[in-house]
Amino acid sequence: MVRVLVVDDSLISRKYLTRILEESGKIQVIDTASDGLEAIEKAKTLKPDVITMDVEMPKLNGLEALKRIMIENPTPVIMVSTLTTEGASTTLEALHLGAVDYIPKNDVLNFNKITKDARELLIEKIIAAKNSKVAKPRLIKQTEPVSVKPPKISEITKKDVRLIAIATSTGGPVALEKIMSEFPKVNVPVLIVQHMPATFTPIFAKSLDRISTIPIKEAQDLEIAENGKGYLAPGGLQMSVYEKGGLLIIKISDQPKTIYVPSADVLFESCAQTTKDKTLAIIMTGMGNDGYQGLVKLKKTGGTIIAQSKESCVVWGMPRKPTENNIVDYIGDLEEIPEIVKKIVG
Repeated sequence: MVRVLVVDDSLISRKYLTRILEESGKIQVIDTASDGLEAIEKAKTLKPDVITMDVEMPKLNGLEALKRIMIENPTPVIMVSTLTTEGASTTLEALHLGAVDYIPKNDVLNFNKITKDARELLIEKIIAAKNSKVAKPRLIKQTEPVSVKPPKISEITKKDVRLIAIATSTGGPVALEKIMSEFPKVNVPVLIVQHMPATFTPIFAKSLDRISTIPIKEAQDLEIAENGKGYLAPGGLQMSVYEKGGLLIIKISDQPKTIYVPSADVLFESCAQTTKDKTLAIIMTGMGNDGYQGLVKLKKTGGTIIAQSKESCVVWGMPRKPTENNIVDYIGDLEEIPEIVKKIVG
């Protein structure tokens, strides 16, 4: 059972979110708070597994409360965010300050209309947050043996790569900024899937572009994937790639319907059909198994797969199954991934 502290100045929001969480049978809301100061005190005394935090509150807002909690009593915090441009900017700032993830405020306020998928995703985020790296500070290395041993960087084999595909979820925005700021200046397109709502991705693409070694933009339907450029999948839509006239073309669509949109599986499966053994796939921090089925298909066509290490993931979900089932070629800590890419692509 995951013990949760719900923080929101709206009584209605607190009641609705409490009901959604407790109806799962996996989560216990141990208390609520109506402002940031109350949240800080209750975080100290109650020691919840996870805190859900609204942004706009009296006395002390969510961002200021988050800063204090991360210093005084580090606890996994999930921001409850409005899906506006301003809300997106604030949420991305919160992720930099240590928040693990975010949930849309609309899902809470539209309690009676929330879809089954949205409800399941919300619950999954809370459960994943409990097991995130913030929840278990790495004072002692907590590792389980995995059968794939990462080769030394000197042992990495150069390959003929035509496309790089990256997928991530929880912990992804900060992780992507880290690797893209140190990414080699590759002469191939880089396609990126980050589980994110539609209002967030334009802002995140610009944020990535500012710090990345290669230009990055939000992908558009039917545009050519140009060498040396990065393309972030638009939130709420699927991104895939196909070939036409010797060019790699990006396809943006609302199909297929999946829990995670954009989906890593959709991107990786299209790579398995299009760039095949000339694909370099990177699976990074995130909850759930999105990406695994696509990587299985990609592996069969000869693609190369890098998985982020358990030790450096905020949530070791998406890389876990590919790693444990021995379909990854290389495992690296977050800061090692750019160097591994450089060795493979040359």
